Amino acid sequence: MSGPGGYALRAALPEDALVLARFRAGMFLDLHASLEDGWEACWTAYFQQALADGRYWAMLATVGGRPVACAGLMLLPMVPLPSDPSGRRAHVQGVYTLPEHRGRGLAEALTRAVLREAQRRGLRAANLNASPMGRGLYERLGFVEAQSPELRLKLEGVLL
Repeated sequence: MSGPGGYALRAALPEDALVLARFRAGMFLDLHASLEDGWEACWTAYFQQALADGRYWAMLATVGGRPVACAGLMLLPMVPLPSDPSGRRAHVQGVYTLPEHRGRGLAEALTRAVLREAQRRGLRAANLNASPMGRGLYERLGFVEAQSPELRLKLEGVLL
């Protein structure tokens, strides 16, 4: 499939797992977040298995056959609603472009592609976690601030 500026777009395969893991690491490093030891093996194994069994779907942008950007789609279970009885939600994640290929429309093209795949699968809602760099793109695509007051707790080492 043809992408912006002569880039090619294609669905990721299990053999692309290492690329997806490294792009995910790049995304976190751009946010100045630290990576846990063992991230590469952990994420590579996850992407390889999840792409193979369908829990994860991703698109890559390539130039000369070399991946330079990606976007992913996780299919998350949710409690059904009358307005959305599917019991599933699309979670867009892992949108990343190598720095030297930014500003060429790849993130938008890839995000649109994963959202089209979610629609094709019959999903009615999508969410994502936006970095400051990507927020404007997602707002242009129609994403709005969620109203849910999510809190998180690390359970390791907590006495309950």
